[in-house]
Amino acid sequence: MLIKHMVFGPIETNCYLVACEETLEAFVIDPDIREEREKEEILGEINLRKLRLRYIINTHYHADHTGGNSMLKKATGAEILIHELDAPFLPEPWKIMSEIIRLHKEPPCPFCGYEMAYLDILKEQGKAIMGCNACDFKFEMLASPPADRLLHHGDVVKVGQLELKVIHTPGHSPGGISLYVEKENALFSGDTLFNQSIGRTDLIDGSFEDIIESVKELIKLPEATIVYPGHGEKTTIGKEKRENPYLQPTSGSGGKREEN
Repeated sequence: MLIKHMVFGPIETNCYLVACEETLEAFVIDPDIREEREKEEILGEINLRKLRLRYIINTHYHADHTGGNSMLKKATGAEILIHELDAPFLPEPWKIMSEIIRLHKEPPCPFCGYEMAYLDILKEQGKAIMGCNACDFKFEMLASPPADRLLHHGDVVKVGQLELKVIHTPGHSPGGISLYVEKENALFSGDTLFNQSIGRTDLIDGSFEDIIESVKELIKLPEATIVYPGHGEKTTIGKEKRENPYLQPTSGSGGKREEN
């Protein structure tokens, strides 16, 4: 299995180009491609290795993981796959935040956490601009084409001779998923499990209780399994069982930092 790790977008999202080396069929996980150089980098890798991109797989709907869906689909014809619970938000990843603002509530800023976020929807341009009056953070939420295939817990996605088992791991979002390639001892954990941390649950539709249960399921995998997260450095299941503060007997939410 070929894994090409790239970091794209303003929130430094891990994007993975993964291919079956026997058949050269490939898939991309969580592309947040916004700049021309990022587009050239990933398409250059695909062309250089003569890969056939079959799927764009989103581990969840948040805009820092789906920003490149439209470009990649147009360039390659690849199908977009996402869990059924997150699929409705792809064309409007700002939908939940917009509803909360409509109800006269201020959602927390995804960067600093203060409840001073605002949203400018530019629907005709296929995007919304989310900002924060506390830290001056600004982020473009780009619309994605709708999903071509809905994923469910236990599904197996076949790419060449690779088999990706879909594990529903809610908590960071309702339809968050992780992808397990047993034959290769690899887990793509999205924003569920990080190196000594977990995905943040203070955003609009997060659940701390759900993500803890999701992570407890993931650490049942073999300890040698390499974990490729949505942000930051890779880790292993064994390391997280021993060192992740959220998985220790006295763990709670206080004092520990949840990631993107």
